[in-house]
Amino acid sequence: MKIRSPFTNVLSHAASQGAPSLFQIEGCGSVSVYPQQHCYVTDIQDWDAAYQSHPEQISIRSVPWDIPPSGALPLVELQWRAAYQSAWRNQSFGVEVNDLIRLQSWPNLTRLPLDLVAPVTQICALLWRKPAVGFLIPRVLDADPTQVFALLEVLQGFGHVKVSGGVASSQPVASPDSGEDSRGGVDSQGVFVVPPTGSLVGKLWRRLVGH
Repeated sequence: MKIRSPFTNVLSHAASQGAPSLFQIEGCGSVSVYPQQHCYVTDIQDWDAAYQSHPEQISIRSVPWDIPPSGALPLVELQWRAAYQSAWRNQSFGVEVNDLIRLQSWPNLTRLPLDLVAPVTQICALLWRKPAVGFLIPRVLDADPTQVFALLEVLQGFGHVKVSGGVASSQPVASPDSGEDSRGGVDSQGVFVVPPTGSLVGKLWRRLVGH
């Protein structure tokens, strides 16, 4: 069973409700979640303290508000941040170093926390080129292995990557800017590779990993 932080548990509960809810974190601030509109508002400044909060520091209640304020932010951004923090802090990863990982779809990069956009783009660009074994990903990207495996855990949790011990499927995956499947080639081992075009993903790949 995956270990989840109290913050992540409360956020998951709030997002699953039919009505808006407010959870207060003692000493940190509050978060108002609007599940039907998929957005949230918050006054929290110290997110590290919020993620480390104990269950007794957090209270949650339903609220009668129907319409979120104009400054509301995408809820998926907060869900991504909470999931990443939980995976990074617990370091209890479902993705193993010898697992074969392939990209199923690109996350919406405009809905990610700004500090996660670059590393997520690097990982997805690498896996877009072809599936990779877990331990090779931080080596190829010259990245912190703990961060990479935490992000792979989150990508798997949101359904953007598939983890297996076999050869990756030849099914194409979605480009981050097209919203449609992008057709590519399949090599002799059945591994999907990016076609040799001047696509956005191809340019990102060459820029990020030097190919």
